[in-house]
Parts: sequence; structure tokens; C-alpha cells
Amino acid sequence: MQERIKKKCDEIRDLLISKNESYGNSVFERGVVFDVDPIYAIKARINDKLNRLKNARTFDSENDLQDLTGYLILLQVIIDDVKTPVDENKEVTFHYEEERKTINSKL
Repeated sequence: MQERIKKKCDEIRDLLISKNESYGNSVFERGVVFDVDPIYAIKARINDKLNRLKNARTFDSENDLQDLTGYLILLQVIIDDVKTPVDENKEVTFHYEEERKTINSKL
């Protein structure tokens, strides 16, 4: 069973990397047309996937489950970035000062 778990995790990792290569870091950036915070955009995608799974009239699509898992991982990645202190000498592609204040005040 452990090997099957590792294999599934590898599949999801490969899917995320492939999509990141195709789309760039767009999931971590504000929208081009709509100025939406990436954290909220990822949460909206998670919500959409959950609604799709809830309302599905057929068996759950493996693609939907992998996408949902991927979005949850991306949310963890972006929240980790918000919680991590910024090194002033390191290049940062995105920075969420208000989110950082909110998260740090809860710690």
C-alpha cells in the first residue's frame, strides 16, 4: 500500500509541475483581467472542484480528484510563503503583507 501511496503522490506532483510549466506561476499571481488575490483564487478553484464532485451524477473523475489535491497543495505552498519571513537579499515573486500580518497575529 505504501508504494501505491508514493505512486499517487508522484502522479500529482508531476501534474502540478506540468501545469506550472504550461501556465507559469500564474496561480500565484494576481489576475490579468480581474485583480484577485491568489489565495482567494485558489480557494475559489477548490470550492468549484468540491461543488463539481458534490453535484456529479456519475463516478468521480480521477482528474477532478487530482486537481483538487493539487489545488490544496498549491494553497499550502502559497500560505507557507506568506508565513515565511522575507529575506531582503532574496528575490521574491510575490508578497502578501496583509495576509502575513493576519497569519502572524494568529500564531
